[in-house]
Amino acid sequence: MKLRGYFVACYTPFHANGEIDEAALRRNVHATLAKPGVGGLSLHAIHQEFWTLTLDERKRVTDAVLDEVAGKAPVVVGISDNSARNAIALGRHAKAAGATAAMLWPPTYGPRTAEGVRAFFEEVAAGLDLPFFCYSTTLSELGYHLDAPQVERLLAIPHLAGVQVTTTDAALFDDMVARCGHRLAVTTSLEESLLYLHRRHPARAPTFTLGSSRPLFCQSAAQPHCGRYMDALLAGRLDEAEAHQKRIAAIAQKLQTRYFARGFHHVALFKRLAGRMGLETHGLRAPLSEPDAAELEECLAVLRDEGLL
Repeated sequence: MKLRGYFVACYTPFHANGEIDEAALRRNVHATLAKPGVGGLSLHAIHQEFWTLTLDERKRVTDAVLDEVAGKAPVVVGISDNSARNAIALGRHAKAAGATAAMLWPPTYGPRTAEGVRAFFEEVAAGLDLPFFCYSTTLSELGYHLDAPQVERLLAIPHLAGVQVTTTDAALFDDMVARCGHRLAVTTSLEESLLYLHRRHPARAPTFTLGSSRPLFCQSAAQPHCGRYMDALLAGRLDEAEAHQKRIAAIAQKLQTRYFARGFHHVALFKRLAGRMGLETHGLRAPLSEPDAAELEECLAVLRDEGLL
């Protein structure tokens, strides 16, 4: 399984009555894959509001996206659920629909111990015949940090292909690579972290991100910051990649990173920004609500000042 480039979120549009707008979703597939630097899709990432969908709706979204992709790009399908049996059912469905791999978070609610979470991953893996990634984040919104020692204890699982790490702590990346990098792809969603991995751990650095959103609203066709970053990084031109990364980070700090520092993804705001950048992002499902108007306007002003709008 060779993955390259950004694997980005694909936003789910909703009709006014809350139903999925499948036609718009299918159009989003093509618009998202056309963004500079994008190599594939991360389906049912947090940006896609998967936790607001029924299991049948999640399967419907998976079917629609993979049908539209038609094998032309790899797709990593999120199968996260607090029920191991639901995760297995979603994973088997993703496999049948043509997914390249799956993404599985630790359970997000209820009493959780390291041993219990390990048993959860082992149970789901035993029911799958599909490579999958696990998720390690220090963002408080998930409520559980699957740290490097815990991931190391999962290495015997045959289908575990990698781990997505979301943190601003470089030492946590170093520990994950030291413990697990010989066996797993240790990747991230953020340019600065991927660049760090290429500088610090070149022999084990991945060629792809997972769950990225910045390519959707931190660049344009005329100013393809993310595409230029990824091209330079994969060509080994790290100083050039760093120059593009700094530009992306400066934009993202005003739009996105400040919320990460507070421990969460501002999904509704990011969705509205992506909508201004050419995607169809109408509708939200509770418990999400519209971003504050002043907050949205502040971010739109950043995009205008950067020449992206």
